[in-house]
Amino acid sequence: MKFKLPKNIDASGRWIRGSIGILLLTYAYAKMSWIALIFGLFTLFEAAFSWCIVYHILGKSSCPIKKK
Repeated sequence: MKFKLPKNIDASGRWIRGSIGILLLTYAYAKMSWIALIFGLFTLFEAAFSWCIVYHILGKSSCPIKKK
């Protein structure tokens, strides 16, 4: 059984989240912060899969892909 996340983030949102994720991971490494590491990894997860849990809960989507 495959579970597929619906895409709800557009390309610019993915770039922003990816950049923030990399910055958070860099900060986590420099300061040895577990909290920043968790947030950085989750932000990169959102960017990689084009899916945001907050958008999902609110029913919002910035993705130009139309649902069938």
